[in-house]
Amino acid sequence: MRLQELLKEYWHWLGLTSFAVAIALAALVAPNRIGLLELEREAFSAEDRIREAVLSDPQVILQALTVPGGAAQLAEVFSEAGYGRRVLRYELYNSKGEVIYTSGVADLRLDRSAVAAAINPKMNGATIGLYGGEELSKPTHFARLHIPINLRGKVHGSLEVYLDQTEQAGVLSNYFGVVALVILGLVSAGIAIPLIVAWSRGRAQRRASEEVRYLQEHDTLTGLANRATLTDLLDSALERTKSGHRHLALISLDIDRFQELNESLEGHGGDRVLHDFGSRIQHLARDTDIVARVDGDEFAIVLTDIAALSDVMAFMHRLGTALAQPFHVSNREVVLATSVGIALAPADGDTSDVLLRHAAIALSRAKADGGQRVCFYEESMDQALQRRHTIEQDLRHALRRNEFEIVYQPQYDLKTEMPCGSEALIRWRHPEHGLISPGHFIPIAEETGLIVPIGEWVLRQACADATQWPEHLTVAVNLSPAQFRVGDITETVADALHQTGLPASRLELEITESLLINDTEEVLAKLNRLRSIGVRIAMDDFGTGYSSLSYLARFPFSKIKIDQQFVRNMTRDPAMRAIVKSVVALGKSLRIAVTAEGVETPEQARMLRRFGCPQVQGFLYGRPETAEVHAKGALKATAKVSPLPKRHSAA
Repeated sequence: MRLQELLKEYWHWLGLTSFAVAIALAALVAPNRIGLLELEREAFSAEDRIREAVLSDPQVILQALTVPGGAAQLAEVFSEAGYGRRVLRYELYNSKGEVIYTSGVADLRLDRSAVAAAINPKMNGATIGLYGGEELSKPTHFARLHIPINLRGKVHGSLEVYLDQTEQAGVLSNYFGVVALVILGLVSAGIAIPLIVAWSRGRAQRRASEEVRYLQEHDTLTGLANRATLTDLLDSALERTKSGHRHLALISLDIDRFQELNESLEGHGGDRVLHDFGSRIQHLARDTDIVARVDGDEFAIVLTDIAALSDVMAFMHRLGTALAQPFHVSNREVVLATSVGIALAPADGDTSDVLLRHAAIALSRAKADGGQRVCFYEESMDQALQRRHTIEQDLRHALRRNEFEIVYQPQYDLKTEMPCGSEALIRWRHPEHGLISPGHFIPIAEETGLIVPIGEWVLRQACADATQWPEHLTVAVNLSPAQFRVGDITETVADALHQTGLPASRLELEITESLLINDTEEVLAKLNRLRSIGVRIAMDDFGTGYSSLSYLARFPFSKIKIDQQFVRNMTRDPAMRAIVKSVVALGKSLRIAVTAEGVETPEQARMLRRFGCPQVQGFLYGRPETAEVHAKGALKATAKVSPLPKRHSAA
């Protein structure tokens, strides 16, 4: 930092310090100077008193000047004036400046002004000199008093008196020393207190700044680097790889179904799991590696200085072993499953943004494949993701642009060979890509939540179309689990029936077992409210779940639909045939209607008729058609009973 910048930043402290130094110097110098002035004032006062005492009796001074040894009587004059013990030496000079008498301590050093006074006895007034002794046997301070002897206007000589001021100097020194100490103490306190306060505040600010910087760079729960810090460190690591022939691996990992685990743990159990999860990763990483918590239950590991892919696989083996060990939370053992996506540098990207994105794509593929998998990034994943994003963006505008349409697949009564209803199936006719299969956009709609408004539109449109059919025909509409989680599904269905005028008995709502896996009691309560308004509830894809029978026992479904995989294989697989026959018998015993899906051949139809299956649907009886075509076909079939159609072949 330059001098000008330092002065600009700390000018107030520099000024305060300079002021303090000036006061300190004054406190050290001024008392000594004031003490000397006080000694000088005291010397002038002594000179006046001694002069008055000497000149008060002219006979004494004349005798001292004329009679040999007569000057000794001056000692009594000094005593009467109060300075007898303090007079160290006195010298009597005649009018010619000659010493005629001396008495007292010898060898007292004089300065030039005192010498000049001694040789000039005719000087008017007193000349005062202040001296300091240098030897221990001599006084530390004394004054030389010059007293001219003027009698009747005539100069008769002069008297030089050396007055001891050691005691007065000591008193003044002690007094002004205390004053100096007090001043220095006050100045020191005046400087020290602001400095201490400023230092304390500065230290607190530095500590606060360090804490803020730590919070900005680290995750508060695990103490690991956060996403911003990861990006910076990853950029630096990528720069180092460019200068050498080493490689880098970015590992993105996520805890499978962590949300469900977090809800099942008490208190802050989920936070404890995340903390321990991050600690295990950090323990396995090297000092040169980077470990970060990216978001929620997603972590990232940067393996630097990788020579070969085998180094990554060796680390993944150690990591998998460590994370497979149970986590202990609130006296409970928790075993986690993780999905991992890996991107390599520079093969999969040479910037942090690209590498993070590619690792995230690989992680998404691992989770989409069922989780508990490790996927390396491939370019085809990115292309698939781009297509998925395109579909998602277009899907958000499809309702507004009226790009959806509904087709209806007829359901037939095997006993009367008459249509008894149909299932509403949504189709998306994209203006650029044409007809898009539901298998491509329904999962995306489920994940983004768009299935809720789409499902509501299908419900209302299907109810409106069904009002144009013969009154004995029902319409089946599939409901998504998301429609049960968002809003009031009972109110939505009741409102659709009210607006379209379709009787509730003609509406059949199809649900899958996935709806019943979570929050079973709440879902069953909503299903009961739907039943209470008169609509029918059907379990779709019956037999594919692990607890379908238990749900039949807990809720009186109106219909169960046998999944088409059983119907398709029953003619050649005895096990499948036995399952279909058992489900049909189960429906009869529970007085629940049964519909077999995916009927495509006459042989399948004859076998189902022999089992006593009441209803069927499939290509043998009709492919999905638009509402207008389906309405015409239903009216025609109602007007005239037709034999079992045989014109359709397996498609």
